[in-house]
Amino acid sequence: MNLQKILLGSVFAGVVLVAGISAEAKAPKDQFVIAMTMTSMRGLDPHELNQFESAEVVANLYDRLMMPNAEDQTVLEPAIAESWDVSEDGSTYTFHIRDGITFHSGNPLTARDVEWSLRRLVKMGLAPSRDLKQWGFTEDNVDDLIRATDDHTLVVETPEVWSPNLVLYSLASFSTSVVDSALVQENIQNDDYGLGFLQTHDAGSGPYSLRTWRANDTLIAEAFEDYWGGKPAMRRVILRNIPESSSQRLQLQSDDVDVATRLSSSDLNALAAEDDVHIETTPGVGFYYLALNQNDEILSNPKVREAFRYLIDYEGLSNTVMKYYGRMQQTIIPQGMTGAIDENPYSLDVDKAKELLAEAGYPDGFSKVYYATPVTPEYEIAQSIQANAGLAGIDLDLQSGDHIGDFRKRDYEVFSARTGERMPDPYAILRSYALNPDNSQEANLTGYMAWRAGWDVPADIQQLVRDVAHEVDPARREELYREINQKYLESSPPLVTSFQRMDARAVRNEVQGYVGQMTWVTRWDTVTKTE
Repeated sequence: MNLQKILLGSVFAGVVLVAGISAEAKAPKDQFVIAMTMTSMRGLDPHELNQFESAEVVANLYDRLMMPNAEDQTVLEPAIAESWDVSEDGSTYTFHIRDGITFHSGNPLTARDVEWSLRRLVKMGLAPSRDLKQWGFTEDNVDDLIRATDDHTLVVETPEVWSPNLVLYSLASFSTSVVDSALVQENIQNDDYGLGFLQTHDAGSGPYSLRTWRANDTLIAEAFEDYWGGKPAMRRVILRNIPESSSQRLQLQSDDVDVATRLSSSDLNALAAEDDVHIETTPGVGFYYLALNQNDEILSNPKVREAFRYLIDYEGLSNTVMKYYGRMQQTIIPQGMTGAIDENPYSLDVDKAKELLAEAGYPDGFSKVYYATPVTPEYEIAQSIQANAGLAGIDLDLQSGDHIGDFRKRDYEVFSARTGERMPDPYAILRSYALNPDNSQEANLTGYMAWRAGWDVPADIQQLVRDVAHEVDPARREELYREINQKYLESSPPLVTSFQRMDARAVRNEVQGYVGQMTWVTRWDTVTKTE
């Protein structure tokens, strides 16, 4: 089996666009049109993808055991599972599967489809499998631990006891979408688990079914009339690939599209002044960050790390480029989550940075190469940091481009970008930023941000993160989160957080019910349009 070839091939695969749908017509009242950048959408297999726009599509083509409440995503509501129980010892989860659900193919959905889907996710071992593997599921044990005892009952056992909310949140992620096992098995080729088929086809039971997908062009989804939750109001959803922010803005203003995404700050400001458009921002489980490679002798100095915190213009960026993209945040737990503390002790202070550099032994500064992502707002942040660093005597050679691979290999000096997790719990961030089980190069723990930074996280912080993952008492978990948050801030970490991620969309006022979700499962079946 060669999954890499399948993934690459699916980028160029597509379904022939159905004639009669104009790319330039005004959006009809029973159709919902979203403008977005689709260049990174390489496939639609829910057990393979790990990308924001694709996740929104999958969230509507497929169902999961549970779904996050649209207003409070820490609250889980029934979906495929109409109810569930957790054993007294916290190791066994029993899900009672809703009767009468059908896939788009017409096949009935049973607990055996859920079993097959979750096992498939783990056995494929691609990026989304972390959602289950982090709780101890492996290719060797998943058949014993995840099992359907009959058509309406699914039992999930964890090898260790974890905080139940963490496991349940993972089982509500888009990655645990339930696929039509009979249809997928009919389309397996060369032991690929049906990956080649699902990259361009739909095997779901969600409120919409895939009608057309042409890579880097158009995706069309049709309302599923037999959806167990009721037929959606919008009979059709159309995604259009419009990479240019200015083009999205113009088409939103002319009512050709209902929603515009990934807009520049200037276009967002322009649209905010429109009478028939409003800006929606969704807090994300992630940060805009600056990474300082700790394998570098200069950057590993704690005073140098501290100096960089004083070279970020938090207030200036907040009032300009980050107005819609981020909320100032210097601690590691996002505001609104358990354990958050309202403390931002740093501000732009070039003199303080110079003082720290002198104490570190670099009164004349130094030079480093700075990799930054060439998109808004990441690049504007990088330019600001470069300018402020220059005032302190640090010469940063700013190089834009796709350097995420270099970051993952620790082949960089200074790097900045943003992260986005999907679990509505602080552990999702702490596991990546504050855990590093093995800092050796050979360990290659690319899934950990701390490893990418080459940071041997203080042992007491790592132990606290492990403890909170296993803690079942909510009050104690909150205490642990607050302690971790404070210790992380005081450690002068090489992962310098500056803003909590916000995802901004411009939406026409006649659109109701389109609510962005930090868990990447934004729904279309709640959307209506007023006249």
